[in-house]
Amino acid sequence: MKLFDEYPEIRGERIRIRRMRTEDAPALQRLAENRNVYRYLPTFLYEQKYADKEEAIARMDEECFRTKESILLAICLTEGAKEADAAPMIGIAEIYNYEENKGKASIGCRLDEPYWGRGLAAEAIGLLRDYLMDCTDLRTITAHIRRENVASARSAEKMGFLNKYPDLWQDWGYGELCHADKYVFKRSWLGLDEAGRRLPPVSVEQFVMAYQAEQDRIRALLPEGYVSLRPVLRINTEIRDESRVYVEFNTPVEAGGRRGWLNIGFWKSRSGEDSRSAEDSSAGGLHFSRSGRTVTITAPFLELTYTGVGLTGGCPAEKDNEGTYFIGSETEFRPAEKITADKEFCDCSFAWHFHEGDASGQSQGKTLPAFAEEEKECYGKLPLTAENAAAIPCRQVLGSYIVRFERTWDG
Repeated sequence: MKLFDEYPEIRGERIRIRRMRTEDAPALQRLAENRNVYRYLPTFLYEQKYADKEEAIARMDEECFRTKESILLAICLTEGAKEADAAPMIGIAEIYNYEENKGKASIGCRLDEPYWGRGLAAEAIGLLRDYLMDCTDLRTITAHIRRENVASARSAEKMGFLNKYPDLWQDWGYGELCHADKYVFKRSWLGLDEAGRRLPPVSVEQFVMAYQAEQDRIRALLPEGYVSLRPVLRINTEIRDESRVYVEFNTPVEAGGRRGWLNIGFWKSRSGEDSRSAEDSSAGGLHFSRSGRTVTITAPFLELTYTGVGLTGGCPAEKDNEGTYFIGSETEFRPAEKITADKEFCDCSFAWHFHEGDASGQSQGKTLPAFAEEEKECYGKLPLTAENAAAIPCRQVLGSYIVRFERTWDG
């Protein structure tokens, strides 16, 4: 079913979400007049368009639903009500920014102040999420939340939304741009394909290696707002379902109050092609081979060799790893994946091949620490590219491991 085929009718444990009716006008009036409710919301919301709320409700179908501009729904509190139809309206649920070709829309909700702090906003978000994922053509749901609106952010996170695009500058009608985070939920995270069929788990063999490099030269690559944490460059490689290869190059940073990794570059083979032989332009001929306990990943710009040593350790989660920043037209922050499988330590060697003399190195059979270095030399700023990072000499390989697990979604 497409999103605008019908008005949603959703029932939960304590609330009901339904089409707004004329008798909801007094409740809508109280809500719209409460400045606390709209403190962190845009100034151009539909219910503020008409002073007469009966008129606003009467025009919603023609001006919002039929134009596919948005769907505004009443959130009603059924808890304690004798009949569902008599449940009072306590807020608004909204679906907007529908992009049919992308299977994408945004959601929002606003509750009248007496109903804050009871988990009702989270329940409303969860009901909208389930309805849109289970009953409509949507594959992606987004929610835009002001940085100051901590309660709404917690409600979204509680319902599985991830803050993938933090600290965006957006126009909310205040005369100047404001900071907002863009939260995302995808159908693939439920293990379902576009048609709603259950996806098989993805078998992942993940190889992680890090090497030490001059921190001042790393600093010279970082965009404004990103602070280098350690003199470290890291290469993460995945072999997925024994056919596809993904390689990511990153460095540890702090930005926006989060400590994690900044993506410098990534490459992947096309889905459905055998990476051991495919000459994929997007991956630059990325492929892998095996010989006993040794795995070699090669591309024209890189060669990596890992040999498992049979020694295992605990969960490979690192400290200060909240996730990874990907810089694009919108900076995306991908929260760190939770992996519980044990890691196997390995010997490794690597060599970048963008230019003659690029970084290369070999492990020393042990894991070595790398500590932050005081700034000694100020290098001229360079673009954040894999080629520029690979040109920084490797002082020593700090260590590497392999971890094998199944990913329930491949989003």
